Formats: sequence, C-alpha cells, structure tokens
Amino acid sequence: MGLPLNVKAGNDGLPMKTFRGFLLDADNTLLDYNRAEREAFLQAVVPALPGVPPEQARLAYGRINAEHWARFERGEITAGQLKLGRFQALLDSFGLQADPAGLSRVYLEALSAKAFFLPHAREVLEELSRQAALCLITNGLTLVQRGRIRASGMGRFFSAILISEEVGIAKPDPGFFRLASEALALPASELLCVGDNPTADIGGARGAGIAGCWYNPAGGAWPGPGDPPERTIADLRELLGFAEPGA
Repeated sequence: MGLPLNVKAGNDGLPMKTFRGFLLDADNTLLDYNRAEREAFLQAVVPALPGVPPEQARLAYGRINAEHWARFERGEITAGQLKLGRFQALLDSFGLQADPAGLSRVYLEALSAKAFFLPHAREVLEELSRQAALCLITNGLTLVQRGRIRASGMGRFFSAILISEEVGIAKPDPGFFRLASEALALPASELLCVGDNPTADIGGARGAGIAGCWYNPAGGAWPGPGDPPERTIADLRELLGFAEPGA
C-alpha cells in the first residue's frame, strides 16, 4: 500500500507529512528586514542626531527597538507606545532634544518604501502559491508592512495577510495563528508555519497546534524554546517539497 495523499517520502525514504496551507513570516524570512531597517535609519534618523556617529546611533537603536518589540509581543505596550517610545528612548540615550513623533513618522515613511527579497523568496512564492494556500503573518506596523508589500508586489501570492497592528493581537499569541487558520479556512493540522523567530513564529504556532518550520540560513543550533520544530530549512526552495500533492 502506498503512502497517504498528504504523506510522501523524504530524502531518507521515511514518510514526511505535507501541507495544504502555509503561514509565512515576512521579515527576515521572505524580506530582508535588516537591510531595509539599516537604509531607512541612515536616511531618516541619523540626520536628526547631530554629533552622533551613525554606527553608534544604529546600534543603540537596534537594542532599544528590540526591547520595545519584546515588550509589545508580551502585551506590555501598544503599537502606538512602541512607535513613539523607541525614538524617545533613543533621543534620551544621547541627551538630545527633538520630536520623537516626527522622527518616528519620517522613519516609518522611509522604511515602508524598502522591500528587498531574500534569496529565492520571489520564485518560491510564485510556485508555492500555485500548490497551496498562503497567509502572510507579521508582527508589524500597518503603514510599514502594507507599504513594503506593495513595493515588493508579493501581495498577489497570498490568500490572506495578517498584520499584528491591524488584527490587534501579535505573535507568539496562539490566537494570532488561529486567526490565520480561519483566514485560510484550513485546520491547524493542515498548516505549516515558516519563520526565522523561534519564539514568535515557531513557539506561537506550536501553541496553536500548528507545525513549525524554522528558517535558519546561518545553520545555527536551535536555541529553544522547547524542542526543535518539525522542519528546519536553510534554503526557501525546500518549502516546495512540503506542499501536499494536488492541493
């Protein structure tokens, strides 16, 4: 007897489950967020920090921004507090006086125009969207993410797009992933969540009963939380082997 329709042989000859739907993280999974952030920061923020070396400013912002996003993902601050608070903290760290709201606005406008695909992302989306239902999942700000989706042209590949600021809930909350399941009208058992963030993407999906695929192009060891996910890939093209045949 052959393998069930949604199970096929892997490279080792052992059964490997396939999926009808994919939840795909945006930043540093499909799009090069690090490059976009760096370019937008140098363009929009550095000129407002007189006397501060650009690289010192960028490193300080990276630390402050990571802290604010972690607080946002824990539900401790709102998206509005994140947008304003990180730039107020940046100004305070250098003892500068400026309008944090204005600084945030020009930065977000610059960032929203910068969309750079990671290797093979565009071709994988083109092919995978023919094989399965796709939902874009991102902890992001509407202005930025909608702008970058338009700039990249990738919106056409997705049946649904979930942005945390729009839906009022953020990864890793399992509720975010349940919304994605509902948006694709597919049960958790038929979905694979693909992302670079072990906590927000893999841990969050696991909490909703959804299989995870860690995008790990650097080849590092799994840092947790919990056990490694069902799949780990270094190349996005590997996803094309995970779609259910005939889906």
